[in-house]
Amino acid sequence: MRRYSYKVEFFPIEEVQVEKEIDTERIEETLNSYAGRGWRLGQIALCGQLGLICVFEEEEAGE
Repeated sequence: MRRYSYKVEFFPIEEVQVEKEIDTERIEETLNSYAGRGWRLGQIALCGQLGLICVFEEEEAGE
């Protein structure tokens, strides 16, 4: 059975929204940072007017 570790990253909407657009560069930078450390994006969700939530997962090493 596979085991995973999870991390959650929250981007408050006021920090990533530039005028009426989302600052994709900042989000991509974070995604690439996690990917470089072996994490993959498991889920992403927009929480109304609060912000963007990203859930990253990493498969734990087998015993």
